[in-house]
Amino acid sequence: MKKTILLVALNSKFIHSNLAVHSIATAYDNYCNKYKVDLPKISINEFSINDTEDSIISSIFSKTPDIIAFSVYIWNCDFVQKLCEKIKLIMPEIKIILGGPQVSFGLESTKFEESDYDYIIRGEGERAFFCLANEISEKHFVALPEWDFSFDGKTASCRNAESLDEYSFVYNDNNITSFDNRIIYYESSRGCPFRCAYCLSSVCGKVRGLDINRVKSDLNFFLTHNVRQVKFVDRTFNYDKKRAIEIWKYLIENCDNNLTNFHFEISADIIDNEAIEVLSESPKGLIKIEAGIQSFNSKTLEEINRKCDLDTLKENLKKILSYENINIHSDLIIGLPYEGIDSFKDSFIKAYSIKSHQLQLGFLKLLPGAPLNNMIEKHGYVFSENPPYEIISNNYLTAFEILYLKKFEDVFEKLYNSGRFVLSLEYLENYFENAYEMFEKITEFFEENNLIYSSVSTKTLYCFLRRFFIKFCQEDSIKFDEILLLDYYCSERSEQIPIDLKYLTSHQKERKEELLKTVSDKNKNFVRLIGDKAYLFSYESKDPVNERYSYRQI
Repeated sequence: MKKTILLVALNSKFIHSNLAVHSIATAYDNYCNKYKVDLPKISINEFSINDTEDSIISSIFSKTPDIIAFSVYIWNCDFVQKLCEKIKLIMPEIKIILGGPQVSFGLESTKFEESDYDYIIRGEGERAFFCLANEISEKHFVALPEWDFSFDGKTASCRNAESLDEYSFVYNDNNITSFDNRIIYYESSRGCPFRCAYCLSSVCGKVRGLDINRVKSDLNFFLTHNVRQVKFVDRTFNYDKKRAIEIWKYLIENCDNNLTNFHFEISADIIDNEAIEVLSESPKGLIKIEAGIQSFNSKTLEEINRKCDLDTLKENLKKILSYENINIHSDLIIGLPYEGIDSFKDSFIKAYSIKSHQLQLGFLKLLPGAPLNNMIEKHGYVFSENPPYEIISNNYLTAFEILYLKKFEDVFEKLYNSGRFVLSLEYLENYFENAYEMFEKITEFFEENNLIYSSVSTKTLYCFLRRFFIKFCQEDSIKFDEILLLDYYCSERSEQIPIDLKYLTSHQKERKEELLKTVSDKNKNFVRLIGDKAYLFSYESKDPVNERYSYRQI
C-alpha cells in the first residue's frame, strides 16, 4: 500500500486557520508534478488547542497516515508534545516530523524528547519538506544545487527561495468553502526590514514580496468568493510604500461585495500623506490596520533596535482615525528593556490618547532564536520556563508589578477593548488626571469586588462601572447612567437592560408607543428611551469600523 502523509495544525482558536500547512502541501504537490516524483499522497487536518487529546488522535488515526507532520508554535508546543508521545506509544511505526518557529531554533525550551519525533525541519518549510519526504520515501530526487538541501538523518533544511513566486496560491474553488467562518491568512511578503530584538522576523533574511500582479489576482479571488476576512501575515506590509499603495488602491477600486475586509500590519511612522490620502478613500470596514507601538520610551526602542519616529506615528494614526472608515488596532509590550512602571505609565497615556479602536497590552515573550535571548543577563530577565515563555520580572519591573499589570490589562480588555464603553470612558476621563490613573482606580475597585480574571456578564460590567462612578467621582450619577445606557444600546439590541439602569426607562410605555408611530421601518429601527431623552437606533447592522449600532436623538 502506498504511504500517506498527514499535515496537522493545532490552531489557538477554531476561527483561525493555518497558512503554513496549506503552503507546504500546495508546494509539495507542485514539486511532485514539476519534477515527476511519485511521493506519498499528502492531506491536512486542522484542530484547535481546545479540542481534546483523544478526539484529535482518533481523527488522525482514522486517516491511517504513515507520516505525520506537526506545525509547532508557542501556543501549541506542549500540546503537540503530548500528542506525539501518545502517538508513538500507540503506533511507534508512524514517522513524526516537527516544523515551525518553536522547533526551528532547537528544542531546549520545549518538553520534546528524542523518542517523541523522528525528524525536524528547520526554517522555511516548502522546499525542505518536499526533500525530506523524498528521503523518507527513498525516491532519491536530487535536490537542486541552489536549494542547498541539508539532512543529517534527523534535521532537514533548505536555502530560502529567492522569490516567493515559486510558491503557488494555496486557495482554490475546491478548498475555499472549508475556510467558511474562519479567518483566512494570506502572505504577500515574507521577512521584515526591521530587526526588533523580541521578534523572529528579524532573523528571517531579506524581505521577499510576491509579484504585484500575482497579489492582485489572489485578492480578486477573495473578493469574488465573498470571504469574510483576509489577514495579511506580512510583518511590515508597508515596507515598500509604492507597493502598499498599489495594493490598497486595487482593493478600494474592486471591492464591490462589501463583505470582505482585509487586515494589514503596518509601521505607522513610515506611512506618508500620499498613503493616508489613499486610505481616506477606502469604503468603511474594507481595511483594518494593526500598528505596533510597543513603547514611547526612546531609550527602550533604541535598545530593541526598533527605530521609530513616535511623533509622526501618533500624528499618522490620529489622521487615519479621523476619517472614521478604518479600524485601527495598536499595541504596547510590557517588559521591554528600560521600561519600568513610570515609563510604562507614560507609554500607556500617550498610546491611549491616540484612541485606537483597540489597544492591546501584551507581555514580553522570549521566542527561541530571537536576539532578545542575548540580552537576558544584561537586563536581568526572568522568563517562565513554560510556553508562552512570558516575562516574570527584569531589572525594571518586579514580579509584583508584572502581576499588577496583568490585572490592569484584564480590566482594560473588559472595558476599553470590548468597545462597549466608548462614551462612558470618555466621560469618566474628565474626573481623573490621566487615563492610567483612571484605569488604575477601576482595577482597584474591580479587584475589591472579585471581578478580575473572572467571567463577568456584560450587564454586570455596566452595573459595576456605575457603582465605581458613584464611589470615586462622588457626584449625582444620573448623567453618567444615561451615558452608560446609551453605550449599552449601541452594543446590544436587547431591551433587558442592566438592573442598576432600569429606573431610566420605567413608566414611559405610553410615550414610547407614541414615538413608535413615527418610525417607518419597525423591523430595523427601534425607539429607546433614556430618562427624558428619546433615541432612534438602527439595528439592521453594526458599523463595520467600530462595531456599534448607530443612533440619533429624536
